[in-house]
Amino acid sequence: MELFFIVISLFYFLTHLLLLSGLGKSLKLTKEGFGTFPTVSVIVAGRNEEKNIVRCILSLSKLNYPQELFEIILVNDNSTDRTYDLMKESTKDLKIFRVINSRKNSSTNLKGKANAIDSAIEICSGDIILSTDADCEVQPNWIKETVKYYSEHTGMVCGFTMIKFGKSLFAKLQCIDWLYLLTLASSSAGLKMILSCVGNNLSFSKKSYRSVGGYNSINFSVTEDFALMRKVSADKNYQIKFPVNKNCLVESLPCENFSEVFSQKRRWFRGGIGINFLGYIVGFEIYIVNFLLVFGLIFINYKIYFILLLIRMFSELMLFSRILNRFDLQVLYGYYPIFIFYFAIYGLLLPWSFLFSKKIKWKGQKF
Repeated sequence: MELFFIVISLFYFLTHLLLLSGLGKSLKLTKEGFGTFPTVSVIVAGRNEEKNIVRCILSLSKLNYPQELFEIILVNDNSTDRTYDLMKESTKDLKIFRVINSRKNSSTNLKGKANAIDSAIEICSGDIILSTDADCEVQPNWIKETVKYYSEHTGMVCGFTMIKFGKSLFAKLQCIDWLYLLTLASSSAGLKMILSCVGNNLSFSKKSYRSVGGYNSINFSVTEDFALMRKVSADKNYQIKFPVNKNCLVESLPCENFSEVFSQKRRWFRGGIGINFLGYIVGFEIYIVNFLLVFGLIFINYKIYFILLLIRMFSELMLFSRILNRFDLQVLYGYYPIFIFYFAIYGLLLPWSFLFSKKIKWKGQKF
């Protein structure tokens, strides 16, 4: 057992070295651009977001991009609260906004958020589509910086999202969690083996969306962003980029409790089934090092335990530190030792939770 943990820890380090090389490529991505600003459609789908939508609209209204070249489409996704009314009221004097209702499901593949986004894409005018969520806030230069990474063969540009944390320890742990997982995604994109993305900071060309058949061609998924990313990735005519750019950051609100976090993670885990080979390797290694962190002292000598723990921490920080430093989030370093236990607890529980129920609960819906 001791030898097994030593071997896995060493492979964990080597995997992170490989990912570090991929992250280096994402960090060095050049802003190619089309030579002129492309037309852009920003799409925000919201379901029962009356607490958040006004703040989101306020941040969108501050976007710095030629007004004649972009539009913002707000999609009410069958809300049962005042989301639609607030969308209309908050944008009545802002010409760049359009407010629509999600169409009735037209196929078995188009359900939930995928249907809402596709409803907007069907009527949008932009060549580049950017999406975020109703509980998010964007940077003023979010559009301008994101579109600079597009060229003729760029199908998708993914972005980082950070959790607003303030003084809350729980929110800080969620922020580290999101940034670390997105660091793995950006690293894998640099290796051209992208693992994941987040729909609240995602963009793609309308050309690539139509080329792969859009959401209508994808079997329904609780993580429609992952599913679309895989579809675009499989089309060798297009590249997916995951730049590390502070001006492209999106801020999202933290989950209020661990139950909500766990529900979110179950949705991501379920959507991650069918990931590429690199994803399975990384997932297996993470599970073992998390098991080692929690239960290792039962099986191995305490001196070896602490050496392997240091290898794990060094492996993660040599990658993760690049992101914290690029985004000026050095304040989060002090919470990293607590984070690895938080990460281990939910990570160990996740796979086993599906033995008791395969249903996913999110935004008041069950899938």
